[in-house]
Order: sequence, then structure tokens, then C-alpha cells
Amino acid sequence: MKMAQEVLKLSDSELRKLQLEQLDILVEFDRVCRKHDIKYIIDSGTLLGAVRHKGYIPWDDDADVRMLRSEYNKFCEVADELGNDYFFQNHKTDKGYPWLYAKVRKNGTTAVRIGQERLNMHQGIFIDIFVCDGVPDNRFLKRIRDSVSFVNRKILYSAVAKDNAPTAAKRAFWKMVHLIHPNIAHGIDHLVGTLFNENNCSRVGSNGYHHPVEIKGFKKEWLTDLTELEFEGHLFLAPKDYDGCLTFIYGDYMKLPPLEERTGNAELTHLSFRK
Repeated sequence: MKMAQEVLKLSDSELRKLQLEQLDILVEFDRVCRKHDIKYIIDSGTLLGAVRHKGYIPWDDDADVRMLRSEYNKFCEVADELGNDYFFQNHKTDKGYPWLYAKVRKNGTTAVRIGQERLNMHQGIFIDIFVCDGVPDNRFLKRIRDSVSFVNRKILYSAVAKDNAPTAAKRAFWKMVHLIHPNIAHGIDHLVGTLFNENNCSRVGSNGYHHPVEIKGFKKEWLTDLTELEFEGHLFLAPKDYDGCLTFIYGDYMKLPPLEERTGNAELTHLSFRK
């Protein structure tokens, strides 16, 4: 019987050290973006933390940014200007990396998410970069976009599921799915991004992540009409209408969740810092 890895329970000091490593990556990412006038926004819990706590949500264990595809393409061209301590990761820079969104990782560290222990890729502490393409207003086209993206994500998820699905039959199924080369999924994703271009849509979302807000789509102006917000003593780019963006994601975002829901999202099985 397959034994599942256990998720680490981080001490307060370990969590804070992880947050500060992510903050260091975020500062370097921001430096390169500002140098080249590349627009991004701090996203999700990072944006919420900036508004509600002026830093990390105390129990948060990840950091996210979001950008339009056009801005992401600019960043890809200059990502080699990141310092030597950092690694820009997508399926082109790391052949073992399966996902449709990107990361910046910290060299010399380890942060392995549950189920990803066998992936042959850079596994350093990271921030996520969610890349947004257009979300069509037409309900039928929106459903097509979401369905194609769903299939693509499952093709890529097979790299994890083939070893971690709960039964032998399911692992066998995912092994068959894994025979589909990931380049096919990435090629289809490129086609979806081309067909539903950000310039032709009023809303945008990430094809690489399944969540109701990605399906409905963010207002494009939230990624173009920007301000600065303080986060852990640094200023990062954020939507000028951060209230509208956070309400869209969380509803009453200033209300603290119940104690039992104050947990992180990273679900790490291995974590190490630079010595």
C-alpha cells in the first residue's frame, strides 16, 4: 500500500523564516520589473496581507504575484537579470517543471510541496507568478476556455497523480494520461491565450489555476491601473482599486477567518534554508 508523505507542521520561527525568504525573492522580482517598467500586482493572500496587516497574514506560507501575458512575456526576456541567488522557473527553463504558471525560486533552499517529491525539477523556496490571458464575455466561449484549460491542467497534473493517486487503478489511469507529452498541453495553452487575447477581453484570468475567480476573470484594469502598497516594510505594485479586487476574491476581506481556518496553503513535505 502506498504511504503518503506527511505535511510539515512549521514552528512559528520556521514559518517566519520561510516568509522572509519569500520576501527576499519578491524584492528581487520587483527590482527587475521596475527596472524594465513591467507591470505586476501582488496577488491573493499577499495583497490581502498588505491591506489588512501591512505584511504577511500571520499564518500565510506563500507569496503570489499576477501579471498580464504581455507583461509576463517582457519579464521572460529579462529574467536572466535576476541575481545569482534566484532561478526563474517555467516549463522552458526547467524541463521537469509541469505547470502553466511560473515561479521564482531561491537557490540553495528546498520547499517541496506534497506529492511533488519525485518531480525532477528545481525545488527551492518560491513565489508564484500567475499569468493572465483574456476571459471572454460570451458564456459559451467562456465554457470552452475553461474546459480546454481543465483538460490541460489534468494532463500536466498526471506527473504528480501517477505516483500519488490513492488506488492502483487510478495510478494506472494517470500513467496513461502521462503518456501525453506536456508540450502538447503547453501548446494548447498558447493557442487558448492567442484566441482569447487580453486585448480583446475586459476580464482576464490564469489558465493554469482552477478557481472561480479565474473562471469569471479579474477586471483587466486591476492589473494595469496600479498603486503601491506597503508589505513588510517594502512597497510593491498593487491594484489602485485594491478594495474591489479583494472583495471580488474574498468578499468581506477585513473579517478574520475562524481559528480553525487560519492555516497556510503550501502543504510542504520538505523545507530547508541556506546555511
